Amino acid sequence: MNIKALFKHSRAFSLVELLLGLAIAAIIGLCVYNMFWSAMKLDDKMRRVHESYLEILMADHGLTHDLENAINLDFSASYQGAKIFDGQSKEFSFLEQTAHGIKRVRYYSGLWSGDNFVKSMIGRVTNPSGITDYSKEALPIEFLLRQEMSLSDWLNETTNDTHTQVVANGLKKGSFNCQYAPLVKNLHNLGSKEIIYKDTWDDKGLPMSVSCSFILYDPKRTQEGLMFKRDLFLAPVATYHHEQ
Repeated sequence: MNIKALFKHSRAFSLVELLLGLAIAAIIGLCVYNMFWSAMKLDDKMRRVHESYLEILMADHGLTHDLENAINLDFSASYQGAKIFDGQSKEFSFLEQTAHGIKRVRYYSGLWSGDNFVKSMIGRVTNPSGITDYSKEALPIEFLLRQEMSLSDWLNETTNDTHTQVVANGLKKGSFNCQYAPLVKNLHNLGSKEIIYKDTWDDKGLPMSVSCSFILYDPKRTQEGLMFKRDLFLAPVATYHHEQ
């Protein structure tokens, strides 16, 4: 083969062809970059949705478990002013039978305070110190907190055996709300339309149902958020008599 003849018939790329090739390569590169960036954004969104659902599942599990183990004690002979179930619009507390005895359990929203606060999620670790650069008044979020104390601490108004845990992290500030429904006889036949909720519970004994709702705060969509609402029915329990 004649090498000179081969080079004689070949020709180099012109400047226009080179620029066209670079333009095509740039367009392909831009499309690949956009696809990669969209995938990263979708992955971030799905991760945030997954974490939000995890928060709700943890809160739902904790609330359901505690309320199903609520008990009704009769303190009329010794502590007449003691409320077995204290229900307010932003918090509620009740007595629960646990493996370590009877405990007073309180659910409420707020921020951490005091030395007895356990800086861990129920089931996983959280880091509240990561947002301490903000003042508590300026924070747009709150925690759903679970406080547990011994029966003696509750009755004597002490905090010797009291600790607090985070049930859900990142609630929209002021979004935690509670309502309570009294017992409805023959509910099976009458249906849920006969259940009437009220914002406070001052009656003796336990309510039939507790309705809890809150919104998980989304920093990228501050006006929106993932809504949680659940009607939790207390299991029928007998009344225990407290001996002084």
